[in-house]
Amino acid sequence: MKKLLLLVCFATMCTASFAQNEEITNETVIQLLNEGFSSDEIIGMIETSSTRTISYSIDYMRQLKTAGADTKLTTYIQKIAQKDYGFEGVLWWNTGGKPQKIMRSNFEKEEKGFNLGTIAAAAAAGVLVGGAVSHNISDGLAGATAAGAVLLASTGKDIQKLCIMGASSKNVVNSTQPVFRFYLPKNNPESFAKEGANWYTMVMSEVQSPNEFQVVKMKAKKNRRVFTDGASYSVAGFSGSNAKNRVVVDFNVNEINNNTFEITFNEPLEPGEYVFFWKNGLSSETFKQHVFGFDFTIK
Repeated sequence: MKKLLLLVCFATMCTASFAQNEEITNETVIQLLNEGFSSDEIIGMIETSSTRTISYSIDYMRQLKTAGADTKLTTYIQKIAQKDYGFEGVLWWNTGGKPQKIMRSNFEKEEKGFNLGTIAAAAAAGVLVGGAVSHNISDGLAGATAAGAVLLASTGKDIQKLCIMGASSKNVVNSTQPVFRFYLPKNNPESFAKEGANWYTMVMSEVQSPNEFQVVKMKAKKNRRVFTDGASYSVAGFSGSNAKNRVVVDFNVNEINNNTFEITFNEPLEPGEYVFFWKNGLSSETFKQHVFGFDFTIK
């Protein structure tokens, strides 16, 4: 009995080690099915994997069925493929390959001596910040600042004082006529669910369409990006007086279905720094405290 128990423990440890240390891909799932692993075992490996790259297509569905996958596994694969492949939020779609997710960036106040990162770190450590103490942090830096009750913007004038750290975006788009897609899967209760301390999902659950956003051209200023002098902000969003530099860029919205929207531009974008900014943000108390945008660089 002891020998059997040791063997079971060893097998469990090997499975856990495999899941944690090796990348799980489409091919890995097929391989595991062919080796006789059950749906529960495979799902467990995927859940505990530190790196996974799962996509979903009709062809892959056929491969899964041929390899013996049951409905539980195929349904699960579909669910995580949408999440892992980036089908939530904003994606650069016409990459010529796999769509690239445009990661959001948090704005900071462009004030001397104001360091949002320091405040966030203090809040995460449970230090008194702005009259509040952090005890329930979620969503990394943003969750920490939420606990610190940092009010970033309350008026249009405040918004003009905000900046994104870094002279350029980490989201580099090598096309002057990019196509973006917004995925706002509200029919799935687990997508953008309203959870207590997760400010990002609380804000995104309010967004109904990319028509609520504007593409605003930003200006690089030393180690940060700021809104250009030619842009002003009101309850109607940004307006750009500097037409030559196209401060606010018009775009077209094509509704693919009730939660998927495609963004195109009539004219090529000039090289530079841009951000999808939620022009209705001042109506959201959560957004005013934690302003963010989907920023990108056009090369």
